[in-house]
Amino acid sequence: MANDHATIDMRPVHAFLEELAERDMRLHSLIVHRRGRTVLDLWQWPHEPHLKHKIHSATKSFTGTAIGFAEAEGLLGLDDPVVSFFDGRLPAPPTENLSRMRVRDLLTMQTGHGRGLSGATTRLRQTGWIGEFFEEPVVELPGRCFVYSSTTSHVLSAIVQRVSGQPVDEYLRPRLFEPLGITDFAWERDPEGVASGGNGLSMRPRDLLSFGILYLQDGMWQGERVLPRGWAQKASALHVRRAISGTWNGRELLPPAPDAVADSGYGYQFWTTEDRIYNASGIFGQECMIFPDQGGVVVVTGAMGEDTYHDLPDMLRTTFRKAFDGAEREDDGVEQWVRRAREPEPLRPSACRSAFRETYDFKPNEHGVDSLSVDVTADTVLLVIEDEHGRHTIEHGVGRWLGQHTGVSVWRLHHSYQDARAPILAAAEWTSADVLRLTWHFLEAPFIDTLTLRFDADGVTVEHEVNVNSGPTALPAVRGLRRI
Repeated sequence: MANDHATIDMRPVHAFLEELAERDMRLHSLIVHRRGRTVLDLWQWPHEPHLKHKIHSATKSFTGTAIGFAEAEGLLGLDDPVVSFFDGRLPAPPTENLSRMRVRDLLTMQTGHGRGLSGATTRLRQTGWIGEFFEEPVVELPGRCFVYSSTTSHVLSAIVQRVSGQPVDEYLRPRLFEPLGITDFAWERDPEGVASGGNGLSMRPRDLLSFGILYLQDGMWQGERVLPRGWAQKASALHVRRAISGTWNGRELLPPAPDAVADSGYGYQFWTTEDRIYNASGIFGQECMIFPDQGGVVVVTGAMGEDTYHDLPDMLRTTFRKAFDGAEREDDGVEQWVRRAREPEPLRPSACRSAFRETYDFKPNEHGVDSLSVDVTADTVLLVIEDEHGRHTIEHGVGRWLGQHTGVSVWRLHHSYQDARAPILAAAEWTSADVLRLTWHFLEAPFIDTLTLRFDADGVTVEHEVNVNSGPTALPAVRGLRRI
């Protein structure tokens, strides 16, 4: 029998799921916690619960949490000047505005910069990422104007490393991750070994839920204090009443128009609202939303496009205000969603060429591909790609999915992420006698890549596209010539 104190009305949740489907907002997981128990655990094939998932900018809330620990341990103060942590690292003598910037201005994204910087460009730097932050002019007095920027959060990570002698992931391990039982996580680092403060953390959705429950419980976990006393309230407070992330143009986040409508404010690396709902939020639909007054936490991971994922936080707030405040009501539609979501994506039977084996060479191109070999049998397609990251072998099932790891070059379509060993499922389908479509599901990321190979007598034309990206979702087609 359900706990009367953990009831939820599933009808708004069903409506939410239907709206996601109508708008092609792909859901990878939806976990709902209410007053001590999980009331909904939905995961979408092939993103099984034991797999990690990139949480993108939701990473910022973990970086902010590290600042809370460092403050409690006396390693820093929130009013300490930012430049005081970087003696000898500034590219020029600090301007007056930069000199006035404090740690709390980083936490609240009120640095005085005129534009926001994104991991999509920062990850392409060959040198330490804090350099990009200090190269950016501080055009306003810090503490007055909100400008969302991932590089700002990276400087917080660098500060923690400076004062503790450890990257943020190692600093948080005994303080946060181990107490919550979080053992399977990965955190990207910059060329200088600084953990990416603004994005780059991957963890299981259920572990992200534990993080949210910890904040819901005011930093207590299984009767023990984990977060410094008072930090959850400070981090979730409405320090900035009007906060908008801005418009991404492929290079930078431009400030919003003066008349742009803000649906939330900002705390210490959390988005927050007037009615105390707050969330860690990442691009493409990664959310950990805490409802203190309703005793709830909602976690979402997904693959939602540039034109839709911005709407997700307000959709979640609207849905779960109703669901948590309503009387307990089941909805068969939600149960059907849970079952259907776990079913593998079907593959159409396709007549394929047999005993087909060719190698193609490419001139320098926007895919970074040097050569491509195709070896076709009745039930597999073996693809060997030589590109800027080396040699990669990917085996595709015909009519079935095959699991493996790959480091093939995808960063141009993956928000500049490039993993050395990304887990994928791969399958091949012949759409005609001369056209082969290859699909790669990246199991720990939002990305689904599709390669279309169009064969002719002399060569092959390769098209590469992805389901979501912060920039273009397709690369220009490139042509390779058959090796003789």
